[in-house]
Amino acid sequence: MAQEDSFTREMFDAMQEGKPIMRFIKTIMGVVWVTALSPFDGKPQPVALKGQPTEDNPNAIVKIWSTKEELFFKEMNREHFNAGNLRLIPAGVVIPERKKSPNEITDKEIREILDKPFLALKNKLNKFTSPAPVTRFLVMAEEMEKSEKIADAIKARLSELQLGPTEEIKTEEEAK
Repeated sequence: MAQEDSFTREMFDAMQEGKPIMRFIKTIMGVVWVTALSPFDGKPQPVALKGQPTEDNPNAIVKIWSTKEELFFKEMNREHFNAGNLRLIPAGVVIPERKKSPNEITDKEIREILDKPFLALKNKLNKFTSPAPVTRFLVMAEEMEKSEKIADAIKARLSELQLGPTEEIKTEEEAK
């Protein structure tokens, strides 16, 4: 029992100084739900990591205050680590600003592009590598009551992305 009390005192000392033993940050733009132990009662609790995955955003970081919490956190969130949705922030290291993914876009940017000439829209659609932002374009275009030409271009790009990369089918003559 004495060992547990001293361990708890050390943990609360670290909390008072604001120096966790480990920090983990989400690596994606979406919300990441993780399970962590509460440092106060030791019970599991869900935590939503939100916003930009930068070190200056406290909502995107989980602080770990004890080895017990660390082991629990790593075990309960193994799938997130394997998928690359979470990573360790080394102690004393500032996370550099990451490059913006071609699939990251705000609603404001979508509206602006939909109001630009058709070729600007086509150019932007061709830069996407995931169907998610293209679907957002389609929804926004329908809300803004854009022309069928625009809707058809968005649907065509969405279909390409949903089908994934396709290999050209060779005829028998080309195969020889």
